Amino acid sequence: MDGARQNLFNLIRVQKDLEKISGQILARLPRAGDLVADIADLERDTQDFIYHWTEVIALSNEELAAHFIAKAPLAFRFLEEAAVEGWIIKAMDAFDNRGLGFAIEIFDDLQGYVDAHQQHQTGCRFDQVAGLLRYLVRGLGGRALQLACEPMAYTDTERICLPPTLGAFPERDENARLYKCTAAFLWAQNRYGTWRYRVLEQAIRQLDAATTWPIYQRLETVRLTACISRDLPGLAREMATIAHADEAARESWERFTAQAFDLCAIDAGAEHCLQRVVDFIGKPLPPPLQYQGEMLPAKVREVLFKRVPREKAALQQALASLQQELGNEQSQDPESGPTGDAANRFSISTTESPGGAADFESLEFNDRAVPTGPELEALLASILQDLGEVEDDYLNAGTLGDSYPASAELGQGPGMELGEFDHGSRVELYPEWDYTRQRFREAFCALTEQDVPFGNEDFVVQTRAKYQGLSKSIQRVFEAILSEAQRQKKQAHGDELDLDALVEAHVDRLQGREMSDRLYTHFRKSGRSVAVMFMVDMSGSTKGWVNEAERESLVLLCEAVATLGDQYAIYGFSGRTNKRCEVYRIKTFDEGYSSNVRRRISGMAPKAYTRMGVAIRHLGKLLSAVPARTKLLITLSDGKPEDYGSYRGRYGIEDTRHALLEVKRSGIHPFCITIDKEAQSYLPHMYGASNFTVVDEVHKLPYKIADIYRRLTT
Repeated sequence: MDGARQNLFNLIRVQKDLEKISGQILARLPRAGDLVADIADLERDTQDFIYHWTEVIALSNEELAAHFIAKAPLAFRFLEEAAVEGWIIKAMDAFDNRGLGFAIEIFDDLQGYVDAHQQHQTGCRFDQVAGLLRYLVRGLGGRALQLACEPMAYTDTERICLPPTLGAFPERDENARLYKCTAAFLWAQNRYGTWRYRVLEQAIRQLDAATTWPIYQRLETVRLTACISRDLPGLAREMATIAHADEAARESWERFTAQAFDLCAIDAGAEHCLQRVVDFIGKPLPPPLQYQGEMLPAKVREVLFKRVPREKAALQQALASLQQELGNEQSQDPESGPTGDAANRFSISTTESPGGAADFESLEFNDRAVPTGPELEALLASILQDLGEVEDDYLNAGTLGDSYPASAELGQGPGMELGEFDHGSRVELYPEWDYTRQRFREAFCALTEQDVPFGNEDFVVQTRAKYQGLSKSIQRVFEAILSEAQRQKKQAHGDELDLDALVEAHVDRLQGREMSDRLYTHFRKSGRSVAVMFMVDMSGSTKGWVNEAERESLVLLCEAVATLGDQYAIYGFSGRTNKRCEVYRIKTFDEGYSSNVRRRISGMAPKAYTRMGVAIRHLGKLLSAVPARTKLLITLSDGKPEDYGSYRGRYGIEDTRHALLEVKRSGIHPFCITIDKEAQSYLPHMYGASNFTVVDEVHKLPYKIADIYRRLTT
């Protein structure tokens, strides 16, 4: 009877616990009573674990939390707590990166996760084979590809990404072989033109993810398998032994290969696979090969659009240098022929290899072969891998040495629409700290740099007139800083006695130790070595007085800091969700206080929200690259971190705090100047008790900022 009462008590307690943390979630479940009983049978620590994660998941999505709690008791029958947490994190990452449906699928497919976990226990780990795989990929040749560990197997044309564990086979050696074959197959995608620029452009326009892209992937597998069989028959035989999960899969692939046998021809390229896609629409497809991996065109596109213009500029600069050397030699050789611009032309010879690969053969200048070092050969080989040829404008002497235009940046290639990133700027991905999960959301924030549109320079003239007296006062103070001498203590020679050193020497003499002769102080001027990044809030809340005060402060500050000769940059920041984070170039470190900078300050205008963490990470990275003894990141803001969606309250504050800790570890000192009267409630937690100041009235900001700068840098 006592046992029955205890069970009833446990059921009531669990029922109340669940109603307290997830009343609405519990109401969604069709078998809530059975769920309460299942949770009541678990240990109290396990119950608390379930409660905690239900609350965390519900912060992102309540429906997802309902699917978790419905499966949680069953999960603990097969998995230990650490493995259950891994299951949760996998679902949450899927929610962040792919959406609610994929996350629910992971929770609902508990058995699939249990099977994968068991494979993980007996499988082969990436770190056990990474060293050997690096030698393999390097030995196969082509563009130098890095190896990386990620949840799925794919290539982005600069990396071969492999999962942390493979356990498809019962033996470790077989799983190690699967790693090897997967790396080789992904290498083959790069070598044989799967991701060639024009092919990728056509594939994105022609295929859709749900129906036709899987067909293209299978057809490419047929073609690449044939390429590997011709060039690397030993590796091909090894891949054949582990290709299929079972006999039915092998037979399915044999039928499919017979239907696409023309793609095994020596001259078949990826474009031929695209042409054949229409023939297989509606037909059954064979299952993926064990080593096939994924095809992720969006990741390839991002990498490709960064590399293509960068390598074009690098080639033109290398050829410009080479042309200068050859021109000097030619001018000293009377039999060398014409030396005018019309005669100075580079050309390149290539050889076509089976499977659509193109190999660099030789470089000519004015029809004469010229020597090429390994770096230039690797660059040409990489360009050929992306384009299949080196186009004339890459070799045009009229554009040698030019930097690549903004139109060649990410989002500007033909047929490569980027939707919400359609503004001609390079996209950089940054993590974001999720305090509820106590881990990063990797590559979660997409950030672009943009120039502030020019404004009217009359604003600068008016500011100078308005603060004429203050400007002169600031100038005198900053000039005085340069004339200040620094006291160096405990010197062998100097300007006056060092009393502290004298006392220490006297104590040494009384204790029988040898007295030091370093008993003087010396005054000398020391050169400044300061780099400062000003990070200016351009969120919508700065509209009006705040925006005007920020701009006036920057005008006064720029003209004063020029006196000190400190390195400094000014960037604005704003954002609208994690997909649209933006920083605005106002002044870079290598720019002077020019007319363009003054016009950008005039053109600063309020934008969207205050997503601070990603801006701190990006601007901290720029500041870290500047050589200086003292590095400061000074934020000028009117309020706490906030953005559309979940980036509010504690979430935004914790991400910003984590970003500030990251830049501190790199030797940067962050400081915040704010006009938010409620800043005392959150800034000490973010910046520390002494690393911020509150300006109590907006109109006082121009009067304060130069003085704050002086105190921080002296």
